[in-house]
Amino acid sequence: MHIIPFEWKKLFRLKVFIAFLLITIIFIICLFIRNYLYQDIVKGERIDFFHHHSSQISSQLGTDQEKQKEIGEGTDSTLDESIEIGKKLYDKLRELLTLIDEDEHLTALQIENVVYELAIQYQSLGNHYPMSKTEMEDEMKLNKELLKKELPKENLTASIQPAVFIKQTVQLVINTFGFFILLVIIGTPIVKEFDNNTIKLTYALPISSTRMVISKWISLILAGLTWLLVVFMSAYTISSLFGKKITNPYDYPFFTKEMTFISAGDYLQQSILFSAIYLFVLMSGFVFLSFLVKNTLVVHIILFILFAVNLLVIRSGLIYPFLPWGYQELDLTLLQHEAISWLGIIFSMMLTLIMLLLAIRASQRREYQS
Repeated sequence: MHIIPFEWKKLFRLKVFIAFLLITIIFIICLFIRNYLYQDIVKGERIDFFHHHSSQISSQLGTDQEKQKEIGEGTDSTLDESIEIGKKLYDKLRELLTLIDEDEHLTALQIENVVYELAIQYQSLGNHYPMSKTEMEDEMKLNKELLKKELPKENLTASIQPAVFIKQTVQLVINTFGFFILLVIIGTPIVKEFDNNTIKLTYALPISSTRMVISKWISLILAGLTWLLVVFMSAYTISSLFGKKITNPYDYPFFTKEMTFISAGDYLQQSILFSAIYLFVLMSGFVFLSFLVKNTLVVHIILFILFAVNLLVIRSGLIYPFLPWGYQELDLTLLQHEAISWLGIIFSMMLTLIMLLLAIRASQRREYQS
């Protein structure tokens, strides 16, 4: 008897896994529809953003010009220079607003950089601009990279550009909540065998402890990979069919924590690789915990505590790409560095092997054998 198909049959008989896959697909579709409907709002918010800037510059210009009239032109060279740069800045802001409204994306990026250059000069003269110098320098860096790739700027929380939408999907789905729900759904049938003593049926089979543990682990891995496949394929399919049609979407640059860039293509490859590797570690740990504790409720409580503590650690900024549990929050960990963490892959494989060996050791108890 083949034990892996046997484990799969138990999983799909519950139908909860199928429902989970369908809910995942529906969520991704709804997310895309939301982003699609939000496009005009994104454009309007961008216009409002720079309109607010132009209003503030206009107000400061008015005040400075009144002061210049009182003291006379040429009396205060700093004031005169401030007015001159302020006028240029205001004109460029108005030009930028027109370009955004007319969807001239690449030209708008060029003018936006000119705006920031003028704004930095304007600030250096003691004037106020609604963005800090660091923020403007970061935006200029991104704009230059986008111009180099000939790509329009995207709102990372409301985009229908395929590569950016897939990143948003990874951030919202392949995370602590997603992994925990997945593990509870596909892991419960295995650990529940200890509650109702049906584990005796497995021990009665003419198979070794090693084969039994590995078979359960592989069945969990296959179920997890099925979920990941559904996530990535759903996001890719709907965004490719109905999203923005551009020639090189996977060249889109994302900032890392080090303020370098990782391309959307590299991000996607790493997200597929490390989500699968994290599954290997997670499922091996779950199998070990199941054979060690042998109680569904206790296992779920331990898992909840481990996931919650790990999430708090990750959110506090203690993220190290070479540690596999960091990939519980996949998006955050991938954006730590531009380069792939080969040490993380090696350590994950070693930890998976250790967990499986411990699970095999724990499974060799004979109290379930008749």
